[in-house]
Amino acid sequence: MANNLSRILKCSLAILMWLCTLPAHADQAGAPEAAMDIYAGYYSREGNDGDVARASRNSHYIRFYPGNRVVRLIIPFPYSTAVDPVDIRKVFDLAADRTPGSAYISDTFDVLEERVVVQLDSVRVIEGAHYYDCGLSTPCRIIFNDTGMSIVQKGLVKEHVTSYDLVPDRPE
Repeated sequence: MANNLSRILKCSLAILMWLCTLPAHADQAGAPEAAMDIYAGYYSREGNDGDVARASRNSHYIRFYPGNRVVRLIIPFPYSTAVDPVDIRKVFDLAADRTPGSAYISDTFDVLEERVVVQLDSVRVIEGAHYYDCGLSTPCRIIFNDTGMSIVQKGLVKEHVTSYDLVPDRPE
């Protein structure tokens, strides 16, 4: 009984914290986000093949699919420097087709030489802002711009912003 009550309280606290991150009124939500085709390619974290990847030992990529679907791809560094963008696109598509629900998958997808981790989840649009569950107690906000996007994670003292560059499906 006490265990169930503890779970309910934790869940309620997480929901309350999430609700506190939402704007109170639509006019407080800030400027509208850039109008762009978020499905026009995948997004590569800034510094993916540099110091950030060396420190974390991973390169991060994200792709969005119609129907509010998001797929995160984590490729071990330095192997990520040898992976062709065509193969990254193949892995995204194979992972997205594997399950309609949320999941973590570790596999080569018969495309890559090393195992990668894929997280499948969904994006929620609330008052024009995009959010997804990034593994924290509050969802992360996605802010799109002309050349990519930023993911904003709430912190105790300040927000943590990670920038991603768009890798277009059809390079211009």
